[in-house]
Amino acid sequence: MSEPRVTSRAAATLAISAAAAALIWVLSPWLVGKLEPWDAEGPFYIGALAVAGALSGAVAPRPRWAHYVGAFAGQLVYELVALRVGPLFVLGAVFLLAYSLVFAVAAAAASFARSALAAQ
Repeated sequence: MSEPRVTSRAAATLAISAAAAALIWVLSPWLVGKLEPWDAEGPFYIGALAVAGALSGAVAPRPRWAHYVGAFAGQLVYELVALRVGPLFVLGAVFLLAYSLVFAVAAAAASFARSALAAQ
């Protein structure tokens, strides 16, 4: 199996996904009053990941793997830069790996929808 090649398209998709995922964390205090979006009551975090992922997938449909990597990296970098790193940081990073799947699935769905509309 060959390694994924990082092209300019992949770099753009990574950047878009990272920015969209980090934006969830940036806006969380104003939207739900919590520093960390997963602390919000209800489905805010999952919904925000799905919406951000769908928008990313619609804007930059490929490569799809870059959405997952970008979503994880954007959230992790935001946590490192803007929040205090505590003893639960590693556990939080593991949770980000799982939550980033929501973003990636939504991005893939939007990518497929975009391709289907373009084919018509």
